[in-house]
Amino acid sequence: MSEADAARLGAPNPFPYPAPTNHIQDDPTPKDQAIYVPAITPGLAKAIYDIEQNGPPRDLPQGVTQQDLNFLSPQTSLFSIRHILYSYGLAHRMNAGCMVTQRDRKKTILICDSGGYQVASGSLRITGANDVIKCLRWMEAHGDYGMTLDVPPGPCLTNPAGYRYASTQECLDQTLQYLDIFQRHRVPGKLKLLNVLQGNTLPETDHWYDAVKGFEFDGWAFAGRLRHDMYALLRRILRMVVEGMLKRGQRNWIHILGTVELDVAVMLTALQRAINLYVNPDLRISFDTASPSRMLRGDTVYTLPRFMTDNMTMGAVRAPDALAFVGSPVRFPWSSPLGNKMLMGDFCVPRKPRNSRYRDDLSNVYQFHHNLAALCFGVALANRVFDAEGMTGQHTVAMHAGAAVEAIERVIKVGTQGELNRHHGVWLALRHNIALNAGDDDRTP
Repeated sequence: MSEADAARLGAPNPFPYPAPTNHIQDDPTPKDQAIYVPAITPGLAKAIYDIEQNGPPRDLPQGVTQQDLNFLSPQTSLFSIRHILYSYGLAHRMNAGCMVTQRDRKKTILICDSGGYQVASGSLRITGANDVIKCLRWMEAHGDYGMTLDVPPGPCLTNPAGYRYASTQECLDQTLQYLDIFQRHRVPGKLKLLNVLQGNTLPETDHWYDAVKGFEFDGWAFAGRLRHDMYALLRRILRMVVEGMLKRGQRNWIHILGTVELDVAVMLTALQRAINLYVNPDLRISFDTASPSRMLRGDTVYTLPRFMTDNMTMGAVRAPDALAFVGSPVRFPWSSPLGNKMLMGDFCVPRKPRNSRYRDDLSNVYQFHHNLAALCFGVALANRVFDAEGMTGQHTVAMHAGAAVEAIERVIKVGTQGELNRHHGVWLALRHNIALNAGDDDRTP
């Protein structure tokens, strides 16, 4: 909405939005929007870096250079972003350089996940204070923002027999010990720490928040079973505002772990804008998912965003894989900066022994790069659609999300639990609620 349009409609004039210190000026994500932050695996980060430094193992698509695949580089001619999420739980054993650790730190922001998902899955064992400090030092060495080390309580519901913690309280007790170590051993000014909030039910989220809010960290991260639930998120935000936990100059970042649905993206943009208008003009909201890399395991590629009256989704199909595609001059079917330059013969190659697919490691890099760019385009397009329809408030796309966007602004402006409850039907109509959530399953795998 332009200044003239805002004035004409009698709306609050939010322009120009402030340029907070945590905003990178040439970031493709506008500063008035929530930031999608993709999670990348160490294997992919190293593969892209090795191609950039040493060249590809085979010819790249025509018009693509070895530097172009590094989407954290401002010099790429394909597709560039400025934020990335990297997990200590996956990367701490990797000593070699990669595109994340060797990035230009003046032009990018790295958010480090401390490894809570890996703790929950059993792949990361923390046996004492030295392990906790090692995690902190790794994040301080590489990141700009980092999650505090948490013990997710989700498996207490989903895998109680296989989890070493019997209850949410046990998870919280262990987390409190980790938080104390983080607070006592952090290097001041080295890393901004985001206090991770958990809980499987609303009362549990209250108890967890009350237990951890006294630690002096720099922002908040929402995880767990309720991280998609807009009612639960707004309920927590309202209390934070009342208690002064989102004041300007303090705690200027909120991160939502493991979500990237298009309707959630526009609702988080609405939430950031409302907070910027009525609470803290410097606060940014970011959200992440590992979807582009997880899709390699499912062997799928994104197609096009689907905008319907009831929802917005990213279409996906099986990745091309056939002998007929080997050496084929037919163009890759799905649009992205890389996909638009790629032929089927670039993507599919002769099958090697014991390989079930007509693809190689470079094909995996192409598949990830395409998926990431397509998803970022989908998020950006969803925000554009909602900006346009928000001019009149007459939503024809994802109408339930449209109603939520309007309600979010009102709830933050009024700032009361009563106003939040007045829109109860809006939150129930959303695709994301407590009944549909499944713990930290979408957190960095």
